[in-house]
Amino acid sequence: MSLIHKAKLEDFLNKNMHMSIKPSNLDGLIIEGKYHFKAKTDGHREVSDSYRLRIIVKNDFPYSVPIVEEIGNAIERIEDFHINPDNSLCLGAPLRLLELLHKNPTLEGFVKYCLIPYLYAVTLKIQDGVDLIFDELAHGNEGIFSEYRNIFNLEDESAIKHAIKMLSLKKRLANKLTCPCNCGEKLGKCKNKLNIKINRFRYFASRSWYSKYLSDFK
Repeated sequence: MSLIHKAKLEDFLNKNMHMSIKPSNLDGLIIEGKYHFKAKTDGHREVSDSYRLRIIVKNDFPYSVPIVEEIGNAIERIEDFHINPDNSLCLGAPLRLLELLHKNPTLEGFVKYCLIPYLYAVTLKIQDGVDLIFDELAHGNEGIFSEYRNIFNLEDESAIKHAIKMLSLKKRLANKLTCPCNCGEKLGKCKNKLNIKINRFRYFASRSWYSKYLSDFK
């Protein structure tokens, strides 16, 4: 199945007439243009705003999260707005984004669950001067580890990395290794059911993705 059909790009482009597919030599597609959205959440006002965006969707979508860049210079390139060193938007911890994307593994689903919450929070910060909402992560690995502690119920950073390593291995092999939660059992017989939490993420990305992510995770 082509990437256009997998991500249901035609549906997305029909709803967002100011965005279009751009020529690219990348392993995937680039969708670029002005993206308009409306959003509201309890405790905060409704926002209607637009940003010029570049969305890079890789061929292995939805087993990798699209990369988004703001190309209209409406968002300051400062730490407060969570812009990555490569100029992409820091939408959240990668494993959490994969989990959210698989609620609806289309470009529309990615935008709804991963992108709009970020844009909504940024607009409120720019227009109203409020801190970024939605349980803002700390910057860098500090915030990522904090999120993964919640996902896996693990405290130690080495245990979290061990859990991600399990995802880079075949399930049968991982189940024979000592559980990262220190329950004294192998993963397959974890007393705290960590194996169930880990196995959920096996559906969200390939073993090679987790292996590369772990190698890049400094």
